[in-house]
Amino acid sequence: MHKNRIYRAFVIIVLLSLIFSSIAVGAVTAYTIDTDNVNQGTVTIHYENVNNKKLKVIIQKGEAKYTYNLGKGIGSEVFPLQMGDGAYTVTVLENVNGNQYRAVATKTLTVKMHNSKDVYLQSVQMIKWDKNDQAVQKAKKLTEGIQNDEDKVKVIYEYIVNNYSYDHDKINNLDYDYLPDINSTLESQKGICYDFSALFASMCRSVGIPAKLVKGYGDKIQGYHAWNEVFIESTGKWMILDTSFDSQMRSNNQSFAMFKDNGSYEKVNEY
Repeated sequence: MHKNRIYRAFVIIVLLSLIFSSIAVGAVTAYTIDTDNVNQGTVTIHYENVNNKKLKVIIQKGEAKYTYNLGKGIGSEVFPLQMGDGAYTVTVLENVNGNQYRAVATKTLTVKMHNSKDVYLQSVQMIKWDKNDQAVQKAKKLTEGIQNDEDKVKVIYEYIVNNYSYDHDKINNLDYDYLPDINSTLESQKGICYDFSALFASMCRSVGIPAKLVKGYGDKIQGYHAWNEVFIESTGKWMILDTSFDSQMRSNNQSFAMFKDNGSYEKVNEY
């Protein structure tokens, strides 16, 4: 009887030791791919990255794919499904060593959006906004009483171009996984092209205007760049705007136009 009690106590100690050691090395890591809002054009990744490893998300449709960074700790991120209706594969990858990654979660999903522009009204990782954000409240105030989409776009555009300046020092000190924070940009009233375009897109989306954050190259711009496209209901067209470029033009007392020529920009990715 005594020996049995000793044996049971020994087994319990061993089991507890295994449990605590697995927690200590961070073995409990979970990733969930939430597809509840795919028909509005988004997918959500819930993660428990207890080891704070580098994580990536790949969203692929056919030969086209977008790659994103995922955060550390515990959280959720929303990503756009901006490549149209059809079959997508969403994969979460965890860094193993150096540039090597392994897939830790994957899901295939079918997207059939009610409206192809719905995806450009959502809050997503790069264009993150909430109705309580100061930037969103500012957009609401700026557009109050305005019915026409183009007029709403104009007041938001003019507010940013006339009040914000380009931060030339920031571009050289960014982390690999840097993401814009629209409220920080609003408070500092300065930023890089990425900050400008995220702020503009968030403000437009929050008042019901489909807006894209676009990355690529511009004829008059050195290096990789970010700008916006907005959908103007009255014209039925996507129009290009570049608030960070125009802010610099304004500060240098040079002339510029709100809407840009499509031929002056080379789009690489859109969000």
